[in-house]
Amino acid sequence: MWTQIRALMRAELTLFFSDRRAVIMYVAVPIFIASFFGFLTDGSGSKSRGGTGLWIADLDGSAVSRGVISNFFSDSAFRVTVTNADAVRVQVLAGRVPVGLILPAGFGADAPAGLFDTNRRPRLTLLYDPSRSIERQVVEGMLVPKVIESLVRNTLSWSRGKELVAEQLERVTAAPELSERDRALYRDMLEPVRDWVNRKAAEAEAAAASTNGTPQGEFGLPMPFAIDPQPVTAKAEARYNGFAHSFAGIGLQFVLMSMVELATGLLRERESGWFKRLRAAPVRRSTLLFAKGAAYAVVAALCLAVCFGFSMAVFGVRVQGSWPGFLLCLGLTSTMAASLGLMLAALGRTQGGTRGISIAVILVLVMVGGGWMPAFLFPSWLQTVSLLTPTRWSVDAFDAMTWRALGFDAVLQPAAALALWTAIFGGVALWRFRWESDS
Repeated sequence: MWTQIRALMRAELTLFFSDRRAVIMYVAVPIFIASFFGFLTDGSGSKSRGGTGLWIADLDGSAVSRGVISNFFSDSAFRVTVTNADAVRVQVLAGRVPVGLILPAGFGADAPAGLFDTNRRPRLTLLYDPSRSIERQVVEGMLVPKVIESLVRNTLSWSRGKELVAEQLERVTAAPELSERDRALYRDMLEPVRDWVNRKAAEAEAAAASTNGTPQGEFGLPMPFAIDPQPVTAKAEARYNGFAHSFAGIGLQFVLMSMVELATGLLRERESGWFKRLRAAPVRRSTLLFAKGAAYAVVAALCLAVCFGFSMAVFGVRVQGSWPGFLLCLGLTSTMAASLGLMLAALGRTQGGTRGISIAVILVLVMVGGGWMPAFLFPSWLQTVSLLTPTRWSVDAFDAMTWRALGFDAVLQPAAALALWTAIFGGVALWRFRWESDS
């Protein structure tokens, strides 16, 4: 019995190792995937990512607003671009930038006065991509110290503090909405502050005089301001739904995986001699490949439609953008997947080797294309590389038509990219297709 077991094991192992491509794929795929995710999570990926993208529009132009921008520029955790408010909104809406900051007109003048008068508290508009709330929280958390630092450095000298307290005393004295008792209470509170600030201002002026005009000391009260975070979508009623992205990415992966069956099926038919009979019919190879591709494109479209239908029924995913754009993306994604399957079959030699190579190619396309995790988590160079994959364009198009609520024009560029890749895959398949096996 043991002799038979050893003989059978030897036969199976010999058969396995005889297909070198399959063996390489069994080893290379897990190494590649583990390396890919390790690179993203060990910190080296975040370093090469270059920091959080932040676009800023300065509608004030004051020393305070310029100081805030300078503080962000000097922080390596951010990649800052200064532009106008319309450009900020467009970039965030398209998903190219996670966060945009708009510094309002009058910010530099109103921020110091806002310490005592809440009606003058400036509101900083924080536009953000709703799928990237973590980066919004990072910017919002860093905004407070950077604004305070700029305010203290540019406006809150002791002499300015003396002016602020004097202004508030004058306002309280003339405020018609306050009773005489309230006025007295405010005066009792502010007058000691005024005397203290006046004394500190005099000391600062004396110190400055003794150091050739260099100011000494700063007014240390924190400056209140309001942050107005606004998620940016094409429609006010549109809402972010994370299931839209996950169903687009994972649905695309399994559609591509189903194309492995197309590739191995074609090789199986060729090895069985079925193609010889078809050739004798005669059937042109372009006719055969077109029929096979069209059939599998229909299968892929049905799979994607069922996936999105389930997400809509159970998880509330909605096509908040253009339905024609969504259907166009679904159709082109399906034809791209089918043409990829045809190309893999045309390039393959054996069923085992082709299956291994196909799985490896598909996993790489899905990972790099942002199907497993959003592409903005990638290093900046990898985000650029991902634009060379058809999967990136497909996932971005589905996002645009669902939760981003963009119009039909937003799907035109992805559609062109998908059509181009379909033509490339189909052309290679037609070029390399063989009626008979090499063996």
